[in-house]
Amino acid sequence: MELYSLNGLVEILKPRNLREDFYDKCNWFVTCLLKRTILDDKRKEKPANYFANISSKELKKYLGTRDYIDVVETLVDLNIVERNNKYSKEKFSKSYAFTEKVKKMDIVQVEVHSKSFAKRLSDIIEKEYQETIKDPLFKRILENTTKLIVVEEEGYYKNEISDLTDEEMDNDVDPDEKLKERWHQYIRYTSFYDSFKLLNETTNPLEVFKSKIYQKPIIAKSGRIYHTVSSIPRYIRKSMRACKNDLIWEVDMTAAQPTLIMLEWLKIAETNSETDLIKRLILNGEIYSYIKDKSTYFKSLEYGKLKKEVLQGLYEEFTKSNRNNALKELFPKFINWVNNTKLEMGYKAVSHNGQKLEAEIFVEVYKKLPKDMFCLIIHDSILCLEQDTNSIKQNLIDRTRELFHILKNENLDNLFKISIVSIKNEDLIQVKNERLLNEYLKTQN
Repeated sequence: MELYSLNGLVEILKPRNLREDFYDKCNWFVTCLLKRTILDDKRKEKPANYFANISSKELKKYLGTRDYIDVVETLVDLNIVERNNKYSKEKFSKSYAFTEKVKKMDIVQVEVHSKSFAKRLSDIIEKEYQETIKDPLFKRILENTTKLIVVEEEGYYKNEISDLTDEEMDNDVDPDEKLKERWHQYIRYTSFYDSFKLLNETTNPLEVFKSKIYQKPIIAKSGRIYHTVSSIPRYIRKSMRACKNDLIWEVDMTAAQPTLIMLEWLKIAETNSETDLIKRLILNGEIYSYIKDKSTYFKSLEYGKLKKEVLQGLYEEFTKSNRNNALKELFPKFINWVNNTKLEMGYKAVSHNGQKLEAEIFVEVYKKLPKDMFCLIIHDSILCLEQDTNSIKQNLIDRTRELFHILKNENLDNLFKISIVSIKNEDLIQVKNERLLNEYLKTQN
């Protein structure tokens, strides 16, 4: 059994003459905090020094009543972990974050040395696994996660997330060293890639459950499901195939969150030129392109940044920010309704409602898909094989019409889109390199 650790931690702990299992327990805490602050889907946009809650109940469960306080105090004393002592009984526990010192220490994978602690972890994991698979939805997600395999070389994702300048490439700057400057992103990518690569040969869901990057699925209050695959970074997902090396496809909703909030407003709004415009944009899948084209504020933003700014304009606490005002110029009645909702019910009410509507479509459709179909839900999309894309899309369309009667007789073909996720054979690094080599050799003959 392996855990994450910090390079040099064992040497730092040596002068304290601590037991072998104490080092293992420190590594468990490092692994737990890494999963909570960096690998967790809900935290991926948070800063690297984000504080995550770890309850004393959980610490006692894994580290034991005798040691859990000493483990935490030791890591705090060594300036590896920072602790926020604020907590509220029955509401939230104390929280922890990595210090700046940790960013200068490489994350490494180490074996659990203590047989007794390894057994303790195995027993806990086995029990949690049995509890998880009692839920048909969670069991299905886990079994389909087991069918994922990594086929692309690690150079692919490193090239995609690296931003080496021409000068740095000419000077042979190591891309890995450059990537480490973005510590949070680097750890996310390397952890998921390395862990799933090791799982390529397994067909046992329990082995996936034991993995360091595995995250027990949870259903949020909105109904949205968070699990390991929803946390996988985009370029790692593209590096994957399913089942017997089949390409992965996805069916997703175009501009899902703005679309769903707008549809909720259309239920109660009186018909006017703005409702007609919004309905047309929804049906044509043109919400983001219209915003970019018509707004001075959003015009210069690339798609990823545009999407993020629009969502923040809808969901942020402030109702007079530049992005909120820019949206109000385009959709005045709709944004007034959004802002009034935030003022009356709290600013989180709008985002919660958007995720709730999303879950009422995607989760409900996912539950009813054939049991033998490879499929994985990721919030507003469903991963699947190519032969199942059209049937899943139709199920999503039917479910959307059930929830929004104003769409009952509309063509929703552009509301949901089908696209390939996996890198095609001809675009894999190894295949491209072989093709380039053959082309070069031909020129030498």
